[in-house]
Amino acid sequence: MVDIEQILNTFPKIGSDEVGKGDFFGPLIVCAVYVENPEQMEDLNARDSKTISDYRVEKLGAQLIKMVDYSLVRISPEKYNQLYQRFNNINVILGWAHAQAIKNVLEKKKIPEMILIDKFGPEFRVLKHFDDSGTKKKMVFLTLAEKDMAVAAASIIARYTFLKEMKKLSAQCGHTLLFGAGERVDGVARELAVEIGVQNLSKYVKVHFKNYSRL
Repeated sequence: MVDIEQILNTFPKIGSDEVGKGDFFGPLIVCAVYVENPEQMEDLNARDSKTISDYRVEKLGAQLIKMVDYSLVRISPEKYNQLYQRFNNINVILGWAHAQAIKNVLEKKKIPEMILIDKFGPEFRVLKHFDDSGTKKKMVFLTLAEKDMAVAAASIIARYTFLKEMKKLSAQCGHTLLFGAGERVDGVARELAVEIGVQNLSKYVKVHFKNYSRL
């Protein structure tokens, strides 16, 4: 049985989370954060970025990137579509991205007591990218891991970065790109497709989504 309290109170720790996998528009962002001293973050009340406003995410994100060691893996829509066409499985992409973000942090920091990953699929998708058994033994995969301070910080920095990338893409195409994958998103995609052609939407959208087939 998983001891949640023990997980939450174990430090130093790397937390890893992703943003963008449910959004038709925009990139996939994965972030890994190293938290050595939890006291430095207690005043921020960091929690899952999905539970706080984008305004708050932007304020917290700007603070966190100055406070913690972190790594980001940004996968643009075009690159994402190339990877998905090759692997036809988002968990393959996520496994590599989480592993890479964690490896980047470990290049700067020693192996922590725990590496906590927000569980998105089979654990081997991440583990296969590590040869060192000592590192693998530190890994814990937990559903809804954002309740943990380190994973929450990773979630916020990833969301903060995603928001900035969405603003760039919106400015580039001249449309305000929306989050999610609902009907309003379809409407923006149709308007954009009329202007630039459906074949060019791969610069902005994840083409394996059902939204693309509805255009």
